[in-house]
Amino acid sequence: MNKILKKISSIGLGSKIYTLIAFFGGYIVNTFVTAIKYTAKGVRLTALTLWQSTNGIRSSTAAFFKKICVFLLRPVASFFRYSGGNAKALEKIKEKNGGKLGFIGALLFTGRLLFGKKGIAVIIFNFSILIISVFFLFSVITYANSINYAVKLNVNGKFLGYIENEQVFLDAKEVLRERVNYLGHDMNIEVLPSYSIEQIGNNETLTKYQIADLMLKNSGISLDYGYGFFINDVFYGALTDFTGVKECLDGLLEQYKTDNNTEVISFVDEIRYNEAGLYLSESLIDENELIKLLTGKKEESSFYTVEDGDSHSLIADKVDLTSERLEALNPGFEEQALHGGDKIKISNEVPFLSVSITRTEVYKVDTIPFSTETYQDNSVYEGSSRVMQEGHYGENEVTADVTYVNGIETKRNITNVKQLLSPVSEIIAIGTKPTPAGTFKEGSAAYGKFLWPVEGGYISQWTHWDGGYYGHKGIDIAGVAYGQTVYAGASGVVTFAGWDGGLGNCVKIYHEDLGVTSVYAHNSILFVSTGQRVAQGEAIAGAGQTGKAQGIHVHFGIQINGVAVNPRAYLDITDETPIKIYG
Repeated sequence: MNKILKKISSIGLGSKIYTLIAFFGGYIVNTFVTAIKYTAKGVRLTALTLWQSTNGIRSSTAAFFKKICVFLLRPVASFFRYSGGNAKALEKIKEKNGGKLGFIGALLFTGRLLFGKKGIAVIIFNFSILIISVFFLFSVITYANSINYAVKLNVNGKFLGYIENEQVFLDAKEVLRERVNYLGHDMNIEVLPSYSIEQIGNNETLTKYQIADLMLKNSGISLDYGYGFFINDVFYGALTDFTGVKECLDGLLEQYKTDNNTEVISFVDEIRYNEAGLYLSESLIDENELIKLLTGKKEESSFYTVEDGDSHSLIADKVDLTSERLEALNPGFEEQALHGGDKIKISNEVPFLSVSITRTEVYKVDTIPFSTETYQDNSVYEGSSRVMQEGHYGENEVTADVTYVNGIETKRNITNVKQLLSPVSEIIAIGTKPTPAGTFKEGSAAYGKFLWPVEGGYISQWTHWDGGYYGHKGIDIAGVAYGQTVYAGASGVVTFAGWDGGLGNCVKIYHEDLGVTSVYAHNSILFVSTGQRVAQGEAIAGAGQTGKAQGIHVHFGIQINGVAVNPRAYLDITDETPIKIYG
């Protein structure tokens, strides 16, 4: 290798590249040849090892087949030995007759060759006996296997045929009962069976339907050939032709089909309509009348089973009924509390034939709940909290097999859930900072009312709460000093804390239990921030004159869904509270 490298280094660049490529190609070829060589050697050693390890088995197998060949060829060998002996006898005969065989000698030689102790005839006879014995044994076995026994059935003393067992007759009686007793018809055909076991050879046994036909024929009743129509094993009558009924049933299923190729559609009831046989003539029914019955409705209340998370409006959407209709079917429905498993009546009548459809549906659920995490924060006052991270619902893709009966969902089996968006935990800081004096206002307000937001002061109005001048959607509380503490009128979450145009420094608090937002404006300073949870009476700002304001005062307002309402209806004030109206 070193000599080759030294030789390469002594030539030009182009030649070096060409030589290196050639050297590399040669190396690959040599490696490949070596691999094939050792692979072939391994295969040869493996085959040799297998051949040596099976020596005992091969010897035993060869000895076995040798014994079989010797056994089969022994008569032939005996014949050749016998022929050799006959040849010597033939020579002796010739010597006695002067070297000639003669007619008598030839006859004796031929007779001995054919009928001698080990002659051809004897060998053929021995083989024939063996073949005949095997054939006889095979014939006996075949005959024994071909013997067929069955139950001979006599009904009312008359032979009807052969059946496999007594159960076939009992089933035939049930078929007979279905064909005779229909729609309340009461007719009794007496059938008294008797049984015996007989060998029937190649004769075939009869089915329960064939036995039922024979019993009807022997009853002396007027019969016709037709097709029985059954619903849940109840006989509705016989048809001379079921083509129209089949098309009707197919049409009832067809109307529930959608583009979903996973759906399985079937009748809730078990229907049989192509069972051919003999039926009472009076059991024949008109095909059109049967179709009219099948496509009609029947009085039978149906119910929807309430699932967890259902609401009154959601149930109305699911069952495709108005709230008024549900209220009519379930008096007090709008006021009743809903619990999983409750039954809600959705109809007093249902289709005569209910249709079940099960299909695979894929849908999204964007209300996967998030968790709430809390931690202690010494920068937030005791009794207060602050939302540091808003929680967001997760989203899943759900695959479910959903079953509907007559278009109403009755079952939902979730088969797979794929997470599309993970829930985001809500993180809340719980205040541990000691509360200094003056940060909470003493006292409380009546339920549903707001605490007076300052110490002292009076209501100052131009004329009414929302009058006087354009855009004034609250009341003004005057008679306060600059920087005087403003308190939260009720507990809630701060949804806005900052500058808000004409309102100046403004705080807005949403109160979940009341469903309203309180507004505190024109402040000189703010003590809270957006997302913070505050308690009733907690200090949130200092009074001031920021924004569009005339004099130091607190602007107080109440909003519902962004629409201002009269805040005086929410403040817990007495008739003695001073009110000064201007203008």
